[in-house]
Amino acid sequence: MALAFQTATVTILDETGVETKETTVTFPREIKKDAQDRPIAQVAIQSFKLDLLGNARPTDIMQVTASSRSGGDSVVVRVKTNYSGGAYTGEVTVLVIADLRD
Repeated sequence: MALAFQTATVTILDETGVETKETTVTFPREIKKDAQDRPIAQVAIQSFKLDLLGNARPTDIMQVTASSRSGGDSVVVRVKTNYSGGAYTGEVTVLVIADLRD
C-alpha cells in the first residue's frame, strides 16, 4: 500500500446560491482499484471560508460538500458550496487521498 496525499484549493468569487467547481489532482503513479474495479481514492474537506457580501442573518445556511471521481493517475475533485443569505466569496481546500500502484 502506497498512500499519497495532495491538496486542492477552489476559489469562489462573488457567487449567489449553489456553486459547483471542479479541479483535477494528478498523482505520479496510477491509482489502485478495489475488487469491484473502483479506484481507491477519497476526498475530505480540509478547510473552508465563505464570506457573505452583505449582512448575515441568524437564519442563513452555509453548505460545503466535496466529492470525487477518479481513474488512471488523476482525481477530479468537485466542491459544491451554498450560502442562503446572498452573494458570497470564499475558498475551500480539499485533501485528496489515493492508494497508488507500486
